[in-house]
Amino acid sequence: MKLSINLTTQLMIVLSGLLLTACQHDTTTGENCMQLTAQQAGEQIVDIYRTAITETAKLVENQPDAATIEAQFDALLNRWQKKLLSIGQHVMVMNGAEKSQVESAITKVHMEMQYNEQAKQQFTAYSQGTFPYHSTAPDFYLKLKSINIITQFAFFDLLKKQNKDAEEKWGKWMVPYVCE
Repeated sequence: MKLSINLTTQLMIVLSGLLLTACQHDTTTGENCMQLTAQQAGEQIVDIYRTAITETAKLVENQPDAATIEAQFDALLNRWQKKLLSIGQHVMVMNGAEKSQVESAITKVHMEMQYNEQAKQQFTAYSQGTFPYHSTAPDFYLKLKSINIITQFAFFDLLKKQNKDAEEKWGKWMVPYVCE
């Protein structure tokens, strides 16, 4: 069977490729060139936060030596930070009401840790699993502990206030979302 592609099909393939690469950074929704709504941004931030808490708790379960898990944790932390920075590009162009909606989603998940039994158990596992590194690997402990405030990566003003090196480390990400 001979495969032939007509000119129209070839043009459609080229145009599809251009559309897929038009966005400055991929969004975590998989929809190219689409501004996230406040609800979508809030849900994605909360999902990343919950995942980070859960995966970190699993990683430190049974207190493995910090040297054996630090590289793995660093890779996870970098991935979560980049996802949040990407979402932050969307948050950056939102108006005040939309940003408040995103912040409310995060506040809600923090409140759940006090009242929702499952959320409370997950956070307890994270806290109890990371704390022993406080004395055995203090620098690693600080990285583990940073998961609790990782959502700041979606709010550039806050990130800059709380991390003096933010602009230098992540400046290329700290730009408004643009779809060309």
